[in-house]
Amino acid sequence: MTERRQYSRGEWISAGVFFVLVMAVAASCWPSSSDSDSSPDPDTHAEQSSQHSSSETKDPSGGLPVTASRFQEWPFTVSAGVLQCEGGAVTFEPPGGPRYAVNGTAKDAGYPAITPIWANDKNLGNGLKVDISEVLDKGRSLC
Repeated sequence: MTERRQYSRGEWISAGVFFVLVMAVAASCWPSSSDSDSSPDPDTHAEQSSQHSSSETKDPSGGLPVTASRFQEWPFTVSAGVLQCEGGAVTFEPPGGPRYAVNGTAKDAGYPAITPIWANDKNLGNGLKVDISEVLDKGRSLC
């Protein structure tokens, strides 16, 4: 019989961190239940969408004012701002500006990276950031 290799504590921790990161990426790519439409009738879906968007008051600049209380996990170090989408470019502007790029399209359009106000994830450590996908999805819905 061959001997089984004993893994060090550091190897187990590294494997666990890797697993969590893979699962986080997979979860952010997986459609949520709100993304799927159980009703085959497109008119019903359009009616539901219009009811949902009418309950949100847009900022005069065309954006959507957002706060940490609107999201399950708030990814920013500031408590509020305005989310906008123009031509697929999703941006976030905290009070006092500037408008930051939330996605690559906005960064390609010349907006500065969101990194200065993007919060570190205390659970993951190592400078990893809080998942921003919920804010990005809300921003895309404004396009």
